[in-house]
Amino acid sequence: GDLPVGGMGCSASLIALDLARKLLRSPDQHNALALVVSTENITQNWYRGNDRTMLLSNCLFRCGAAAILLSNRRADRRRARFRLLHLVRTHLGKKDDCYRSVFQEEDEEGVRGVRLSKQIMQIAGD
Repeated sequence: GDLPVGGMGCSASLIALDLARKLLRSPDQHNALALVVSTENITQNWYRGNDRTMLLSNCLFRCGAAAILLSNRRADRRRARFRLLHLVRTHLGKKDDCYRSVFQEEDEEGVRGVRLSKQIMQIAGD
């Protein structure tokens, strides 16, 4: 079945990859394939105002896509270019500084955009 992970930005890719990995490792799934397709479109969050702190997101984030085909079939082991060994996800959303590190809001003129905090690199590295 489908599990929508839309609206989560690039973090949805890791969630989808982890879900596909777990499905392929379940005892019910033998000789199975899982296709993970991830897209990001910043168009709806394009900032049209003049606040410099909010213009930065226009430079960093764009439109893009990636896909990966995962398999648990023995025959695919020889042909595989990569092997998924580890997948680590950390959720720090309950910490206020982490939650607000990338935040959609309006500027002083009422123009909606995404504000990036100065701590974003430190938070992303944690």
